Amino acid sequence: MSEQGDDLLAKLRQTLKEQGIESFHILEELVPLEEQLEYFKYFEELRKENTPFVRDEEVAILFSPDEPVARKKKSLLLLASIPDVGAYRSIETYHSSPLEPELQNWSSMALVSSRIVLNSDLSGQQQIYISSGLGGQDKKLRFFALFAAKDRLPFTALQREIIEREFRFQLQQADVVVEKFDIREDYFTILLLFSFDTDVKSSLNAAVTECNQYGNFLDAKFLFTNVKILSEEEIQNVLNNR
Repeated sequence: MSEQGDDLLAKLRQTLKEQGIESFHILEELVPLEEQLEYFKYFEELRKENTPFVRDEEVAILFSPDEPVARKKKSLLLLASIPDVGAYRSIETYHSSPLEPELQNWSSMALVSSRIVLNSDLSGQQQIYISSGLGGQDKKLRFFALFAAKDRLPFTALQREIIEREFRFQLQQADVVVEKFDIREDYFTILLLFSFDTDVKSSLNAAVTECNQYGNFLDAKFLFTNVKILSEEEIQNVLNNR
């Protein structure tokens, strides 16, 4: 297995520092990266076209039960592109109870985009959107971590206790929120939320080191990603091919 995500965080921190960007926005919902890429590609296409539109007409289209989903996608993007409180409130209202469930993710992204445009216009400061397959919450990033037993040996009851104790302790010390902690026969996963400037890698490595003081039973390498939560089948593929 490999440690992923840490290089991404380091590069992101460096970019923000170099460009003097102090404000960023994180999509809180879990939206597949493919859908996020589709959204941003369409957003860029509309930006280049720069076709004039009337806000109230787009709002009417968005809430019309007769308009197709494809047209509503365009309306959401257009409304999200202007620094207009009315446009933002319209997106917010639609997102709270979308007429088309398939636009739940799309309206979520439009809401964040609109918020960025509004804040940038009001503050005069550059702001960015941090894209992640796992989203985040309250300026915190969400990551998925996968750890395995050395040589795929099943964990004993004592080892399970050690794992949970040491990892929860190290993560609590770093002010990391553990959303889910799942220990299986020979591996375990953790779903984490942490602030942008937290060195989670050090905390996870420290937890592995502490656990291994009791018999060297954990693989020192682990998967650390913000792309997706792996399914059981995907986890087994990772473990079998490490």
